[in-house]
Amino acid sequence: MIYMTYPESAARLASSWAASAATGDPRRDAASWSPAALARAETRAGALAPSVERLEARLVLDARAQLGECIRWDAEAQTLWWVDIDRHRLHRFDPVSGSNETMEIGEAIGCFAQDAHGGFIAGLRSGFARITRFGGALVRLGGPLHDPARERFNDGRCDFQGRFWAGTMWEPRDVAAGALWRLDPNGRMSAHAQGVVISNAITFSPDGTRMTFADSPAHTIWVCDYDAARGLPSNPRPIRRYEPASGRPDGAATDAEGNVWVAVIQGSRIEKLSPDGRLLAIVDVPVPCPTCCTLGGRDRRTLYITTGRIRMTEDELAALPTAGGVYAVDLPAHHAPGIIEPRYAG
Repeated sequence: MIYMTYPESAARLASSWAASAATGDPRRDAASWSPAALARAETRAGALAPSVERLEARLVLDARAQLGECIRWDAEAQTLWWVDIDRHRLHRFDPVSGSNETMEIGEAIGCFAQDAHGGFIAGLRSGFARITRFGGALVRLGGPLHDPARERFNDGRCDFQGRFWAGTMWEPRDVAAGALWRLDPNGRMSAHAQGVVISNAITFSPDGTRMTFADSPAHTIWVCDYDAARGLPSNPRPIRRYEPASGRPDGAATDAEGNVWVAVIQGSRIEKLSPDGRLLAIVDVPVPCPTCCTLGGRDRRTLYITTGRIRMTEDELAALPTAGGVYAVDLPAHHAPGIIEPRYAG
């Protein structure tokens, strides 16, 4: 497999976002992502806090999903929504009763957000779609310019203005052919970062001024300035970089203080990062592939985590049969609560 190196991926991302913003700000020039500049940024990114709190997750749903993802807390209904991408399912899980209901989608569903009408906007293999309600009709909206035979939507989330941001994944992983797309409430689609392999870790800070994004094979999380009025990210810079053997950044969530909780797939953990990338806490997950997380519960201080069974051998699955389950940890009171997920405004 051929992936972009860290400087190549960062330069391409910076150049792509600079083109979409078209503001002429010299901070956004791809030249600012020289190897020397990246080395300085990398020294700052992911610095350790003086002490790192360690917590352990427990199993709350033995779902055995092939690729659990995009877990979201519904504060109104006090329930969890999540998907199994490879089995084409949207799930509704009540953590109090333990009930988990399933809707068959008919194709890979990478991400979704609730809308204001009791339904969902979703990123599928074929493109964007509306789901009228859980168990209701699926209305395909068509897709941006992508090749569904080799590319599908992966991570996604709404900003606070109700725009749906969703990134694609280039499944052959031989070139950086994915992109980050924005679907406006009026149905307009536009690309804002091109040249990625696997889009992940899309979050927005509570004040709406910052956006995070990861291209997982680059082992890096970026943060950028976010112009909420225009829906434009700019000035991307790394806040955490991972050694390949330590895992890759996957799905993420933000708390009320702007900290980012990120799943480290093939790293058996969730990391809590400060807004500037300092490692504040680790949640150990007893399976290899945590994929996404959300802060839920009545006080939004329970961290729920999806996991997967991908790339595990039969022996590994026999030893870790609860891989693909949903896990949780109750956070101590000094942790900030989660934010209420924005809904699609279309």
